[in-house]
Amino acid sequence: MKHTLISAVALAFLLTGTQPAPTQDLASQLVGVWKYTSQSTKEVATGKINHPFGENPTGHIVYRRADTLLFVLAGDNRKAPAAAVATDAERMNLFNTIAAASGTYKVEGNTIIVTYAASWNQTWTGITQKRQFEIVGNKLTVTSAPTKDLAGQDIVFVVTYERVE
Repeated sequence: MKHTLISAVALAFLLTGTQPAPTQDLASQLVGVWKYTSQSTKEVATGKINHPFGENPTGHIVYRRADTLLFVLAGDNRKAPAAAVATDAERMNLFNTIAAASGTYKVEGNTIIVTYAASWNQTWTGITQKRQFEIVGNKLTVTSAPTKDLAGQDIVFVVTYERVE
């Protein structure tokens, strides 16, 4: 009887100890530091893919538990100014090959809702954007709903990241 009771307790312990931990919710999985691996736009009408920051952008996005975020994205092939003081053309090129912002976010299902408090592009400051996201392993993919580009075409943004921490 005593042996049976010990065996039953041991079996119960083994069965409950081998159960996988519940999957973290998406909001918890999003928290951390992510490195940009790509940023592209897809023209809805034609399917054409563009890489406004080049094929190999650099930068990071940080999602904090306190529901704040910040990001810096720099295009590939950025050139340093030729002299200590950049020319207007050099400054314009550098400005056009970087993006940065900070603000707050919340997660609803697989949607990130971001409100920017500050941005390199003042038209983003104070606005709210919604993006769909998916996390698979250490990869994060964020996709926008169709939106208009500067030329008035409908495009979809797709940004991919790799978890750093």
